[in-house]
Amino acid sequence: MRSLIIILLLCLPALLQAQITNLQGMVVDSASKRPIPFATIIINDNQSTGSRADSGGHYVVKSAIPVTSLTISFVGYKTQRFTFQKTDKLTYFPVFMVPQQSVLDDIIVVAGENPANRIIKAAVKNSYLNNYKNLNSYSYKAYEKFVLTGIPDSSALSDSSHSKLYRHMEDNHLLVLEAITERKHLAPDLTKETVIAQKVSGLQNPNFTVLTSQFQTTDFYDPFINITTTDFVNPISPNSWDRYFFNIIDTAYSGNDTIYVLTYHPAKGKHFPSLKGILEINTDGYAIQRVVAEPSDTALTTMFVKIEQLYAKADATHWFISKINTYIGFKKFILDDLKVNMKGTTYITEAMINPPITKKDFDGVSIDLLEDAASKSNTYWEAQRPDTLTHKEQVTYSMLDSVGKKNNFDKKFNMLNAFQDGNLRLQYVSVQLYNVVKFNRQEGFRLGMGLETNSDLFKKYKIGGFAGYGLRDQLWKYGGFFEWKMYYPKNIKLLLNYSMSYEESGGTKYYQGTYWGNNENYRNYTIDNFDLVTRKEIAFTSRIRKYINLELTAFDAEKNPTNNYQFVNMHSGEPVVEDQFTFSGIKAALRFSYKEKIVESLDKYYWINTGHPTIWLQVTQGFNGFIDGDYTYTKYESKFNYSFPTRSWGITTLTLEGGWVNNSIPATDLFTGRSSYSPLGLFSTNSFQTMRSGEFINSGFGAVYYRQDFQSNIIRWGKFQPNFVFVTNIGWGTLSNPETHLNISARSMDKGYFESGLMINNIFGKKFFGIARFSVGGGVFYRYGPYAFSNPLDNIAVKVSWSYNFK
Repeated sequence: MRSLIIILLLCLPALLQAQITNLQGMVVDSASKRPIPFATIIINDNQSTGSRADSGGHYVVKSAIPVTSLTISFVGYKTQRFTFQKTDKLTYFPVFMVPQQSVLDDIIVVAGENPANRIIKAAVKNSYLNNYKNLNSYSYKAYEKFVLTGIPDSSALSDSSHSKLYRHMEDNHLLVLEAITERKHLAPDLTKETVIAQKVSGLQNPNFTVLTSQFQTTDFYDPFINITTTDFVNPISPNSWDRYFFNIIDTAYSGNDTIYVLTYHPAKGKHFPSLKGILEINTDGYAIQRVVAEPSDTALTTMFVKIEQLYAKADATHWFISKINTYIGFKKFILDDLKVNMKGTTYITEAMINPPITKKDFDGVSIDLLEDAASKSNTYWEAQRPDTLTHKEQVTYSMLDSVGKKNNFDKKFNMLNAFQDGNLRLQYVSVQLYNVVKFNRQEGFRLGMGLETNSDLFKKYKIGGFAGYGLRDQLWKYGGFFEWKMYYPKNIKLLLNYSMSYEESGGTKYYQGTYWGNNENYRNYTIDNFDLVTRKEIAFTSRIRKYINLELTAFDAEKNPTNNYQFVNMHSGEPVVEDQFTFSGIKAALRFSYKEKIVESLDKYYWINTGHPTIWLQVTQGFNGFIDGDYTYTKYESKFNYSFPTRSWGITTLTLEGGWVNNSIPATDLFTGRSSYSPLGLFSTNSFQTMRSGEFINSGFGAVYYRQDFQSNIIRWGKFQPNFVFVTNIGWGTLSNPETHLNISARSMDKGYFESGLMINNIFGKKFFGIARFSVGGGVFYRYGPYAFSNPLDNIAVKVSWSYNFK
């Protein structure tokens, strides 16, 4: 017996070592061999003990008792259970999950409330406390990597026309971009993201940046989640349980806390801008620990988009975002047999809660690309990367950098950048393509040329000019300008301008009033009431405060009406009939756009509206005797624009506009109605669709433009999803001293102008090259009220709409 005990004591360490207590491995898809992140791992069938795989699919199990079984589960895969014998000697155990097709249908809760809804309501109740953007201040550092990959169809590799390109894609990505950023925030609305380092394959000195914040909302607690410029109703928002269906699919444990894993998608019969995906709610504050989201309706999209956000405790109290993944894919990218995927990964580090940040740390620029961002060494990048580059990423950098130098990719990229602004960039100068061919009703087609210097010649200065000949009026128009960038951080510029060209009589232009994709300028093709204007200006522009941009201008303008209009000038006491008018004075124009983002990139500033109101205020003071001016007057102009998403009714847009002149001056500088009538024409927002050009003239006016875009919330029949847009426009005006205006049929809008219409956009659409979708629609507007014509057909305007998107 004694001998037996001795033998047992000698063998006990070996027996204990044979029992599994520590185990690690990776959870992967059995078909694609790709890692499965955040799979739930239950130890020994005990729901209170377990582990979870990380974002890369890795898992680690540490147990105080022998591990006899592991149960691994993840949504979309068959749950698997593995058993182990006491004699097994395992330290690494890979898990291959088998995908399964499952439809997460609505379930019927026989008694009481869907238990998932109670979890969501608790998360909504605590959302203000868990949203890190509600902190007084915060800061963090981020490493961001975007990889663009071409994936040819396997059958296309033998296609001789593209085989060389496709085989190249097997060993190389199309693009690799890395960035190191620092982000600071001070309540309530000061945010700055500084790109301190950047590396782009193929470019030596990239003067642009791509950041996660440009693709998606970087927190999941706002009422609407913006993904690739579209606003979706947040499943973690008040009353979301009336629109979304939530289902508990798994439960995991972390210490004393429970992690509920839920799926969500739009409830049956609900049509709204919706998402679908996975939510993980931690009972520690009922905070979001992980969220996966993608648009629920992709019938009309050209690309696939999915985002993933992970949150962790930054300290003992506060949850903070820790990692962001962005997935964008095109099923057909230019070529039918080529898919392109982009994966963006952001690692958040050095998060600080309520650090000592002051207003002096902000200069008004939301995203700032430092000049030396592209000059960081390889040693710097190796120290900053959370993980080493893959072999394919390294090969891509090496190959594209070599090819980029040989073929001067930087120069070609600058040409593409200039082209989107309407310029053809050459060495030292750029051709103004928008001045080569123009069209309006006065000139017909204008043929000409415009040139301006670019940064190859001067960094701070720009000199340019244009000349063009109208085929209908047979007159030359010309002009020139000089621009000096005096202080770049504040966008301070000095501009000298001279031109002789046509301007709308009584028209209004606002400082920074146009932007890419704005269709207000479509009305320019309907105008036939012009003045031939010789204009001289000196202007000073600057961003004077947060969200406020200012332009101060001294001007002299000689205006010649193209009709027989005359003005009776009574300023000297004796009536003088005039048919040529000179205005001189100063003008102050201000633009305020609340919470807009200012991005310093591509050697220029970009203003990005973030869904808040924009206000324009302009005051012009004219002087008799100043330069060549003949009239003393004060002119006030204002405009308010606000477009915002709603939970049920799509997007609401409201624009208010008004103006007033305090003295009697020629109609050329009063206010004509913003007309855009054509029996069959393009729809132009913020204008009167049934009003004729030059039909009204006002010394004071007000206008309301209301537009309700129901998007595709009304009809969804597969790929037929028309957008119904209801529009109502109202105008009112008055004209002082109407007897001073001769040979003009225009009248004021003192009785009120009314029109309404219905546009049906996206009636027909087609995808091009797999990356863009063009769609066409139409609508009808009707004019009613005191200024309606006696013939009902004259009150009708038929409009055509067209749009495109890359979503």
